[in-house]
Amino acid sequence: MPFGENRQRKGLFVTIDANIGAGKTNACHAIASAAIAQGRQARVLEEPTNHPKFAHFLQRYYGDLKSGKNTGGAFAMQMFMLCQRYEQHRLAVEQAWGDQGIVVVQDRPIYGDTVFATTAMERGFMTPEEYYLYVDVYRNMSRDVMPPDIFIFLDVTPEECHARMSTRGREQEEGVPLDYLTQLYDNYQKLIGEMRRRGVRVLTIDWKEFGPPVEIWKNIEQMVKSHDAWYEELSFSFNKDPRMPLIPRDESKAEKSPGKSKKKNRMAKAK
Repeated sequence: MPFGENRQRKGLFVTIDANIGAGKTNACHAIASAAIAQGRQARVLEEPTNHPKFAHFLQRYYGDLKSGKNTGGAFAMQMFMLCQRYEQHRLAVEQAWGDQGIVVVQDRPIYGDTVFATTAMERGFMTPEEYYLYVDVYRNMSRDVMPPDIFIFLDVTPEECHARMSTRGREQEEGVPLDYLTQLYDNYQKLIGEMRRRGVRVLTIDWKEFGPPVEIWKNIEQMVKSHDAWYEELSFSFNKDPRMPLIPRDESKAEKSPGKSKKKNRMAKAK
C-alpha cells in the first residue's frame, strides 16, 4: 500500500498497562467482553504467566528484591519477558490489522516492560552492562513493530496496589516492598508522557474503583476514529527513533555519547 493511502482497518490493537496489583488482567477481559457485546470479535493476550519458565524467572527476581542482593534475577526476568512481549506484540498486530481483523487486548505491552527494566537498574538489581544489553535488544526488536491503536493506563496508587497484592495472596509477591511499587508508579508517569510525546493515543483511567467496561469501550472507539495515515506517520516516527521510551536522563546522555568519550581519551593519550 502506498504511503498515505487510506485503508480501513477491520480490527483494533489495545494495550492495557498498570502497576503490579492494579487489576489489569480483569480489566482486559472486561473490556474484551464489552467489545464482544457490541458485536466485535475479541481476544485477550494475557501475560505469559502460564509459560513453563515464568515461575522460575519471577521467583529469582522477587528473591533479589526481598534480599536486596543482585544475583542476576532481574536481568534474566526482563530478557525473558521482553522476548515474550515481542512475540505477543507481533501476534497482536497480525490478528488486529491482518485479514482476521479482531479486537486484540494485550495485558501489558512491550513498552511497559521498559518500566520494570529501568526500575531494576535504578535499584541496583541490574548492572549498567546488563541494562544496556537489554536496551540494545529492545531497540532492535522495536524497529519492526507498529505501536498499538491505543495505550490504556489504569491509574491506581501504589498503596492501593500493595493492599490488593496482599488480598490476592500470591506466594511470589509476599514481601514485595511498597517503595518498589512507588518507584514503578513514578516511572510509569514518565512512560505515559513519552508515549504521548511520540503521538500514541493514551487513555488514563482512574482504577481505584473498577470502572464500567462498556463506557471504557465507548471511549476507546471514540479515540481511535481517525485517518489511517496516522498509523503510517507513527510507524515512521518509531522506526526513525527506536530507542527505549523510558531511560534514566543521566544514563541516556551517557548512552548517546560513547564516541565522544573515546575521542577525548585518545586525544589525552596523544598529548
